[in-house]
Amino acid sequence: MIKCVAAGLLLFNCGAAIAQAPARAIVTEPGVHQLTLPGSERRYTLILPRGYGNEKAVPLVMALHYGGPVTPYIGRGLLEQLVAPALDELGAIMVAPDSAADGWANHTAEQHVLELLSYIEAHYNVDSSRTLLTGYSMGAMGTWYLAPRHPELFEAAIPMAGRPQTDSTALDWRTPTYVINSTADELIPIGPTRAAVEVLRARGAPIEIAVIDGTTHFQIPQYRRHLRAAIPWLTDAWAN
Repeated sequence: MIKCVAAGLLLFNCGAAIAQAPARAIVTEPGVHQLTLPGSERRYTLILPRGYGNEKAVPLVMALHYGGPVTPYIGRGLLEQLVAPALDELGAIMVAPDSAADGWANHTAEQHVLELLSYIEAHYNVDSSRTLLTGYSMGAMGTWYLAPRHPELFEAAIPMAGRPQTDSTALDWRTPTYVINSTADELIPIGPTRAAVEVLRARGAPIEIAVIDGTTHFQIPQYRRHLRAAIPWLTDAWAN
């Protein structure tokens, strides 16, 4: 079995070789694919799970990458470092766009994410009752932005190591959300996140927070076990 390696780190078992398909092709082979959305130059990384054959609907995980220079297929880094190893047992299609709009918490990025989601759902057998929006750091801020605005599209949300938006507590929050933040995060203080969760919970919003200790902002792979621990919560959210 081929193992994916990035930035010198041993990551997860892909279950298939990394495909070198044409950038605009509709791919069907399980594994990691670097693609471009047709009609645009917007890049995204796609992982099709082991055994995927389009006969059975599978969950979909949309992952929004962290900040920094948007090098080609930066979203793949988040998938391989964190999301795919943690959530592999879901057997989900995973997709991670590269931001082309200076972050995720703005109208342009919102439209890009929705267009990509629509494209993936049109060409792959996605179970629309089992969709997850997640992100790390800047991607978590995008998750805070997008999840309450599109409860009809995302059945659950898991922002990690990111702060809420300024209007997060003012929105009609219906998307089940599981927040993961660390007390040792040197860039994102946990206080504002805790406060926002408390306000939303007091209003009856379906939101929980997992507070972790000892993990700094740049220890991204350390979040794997915490994201994996959220799977029972996720499956319950999908079932309700």
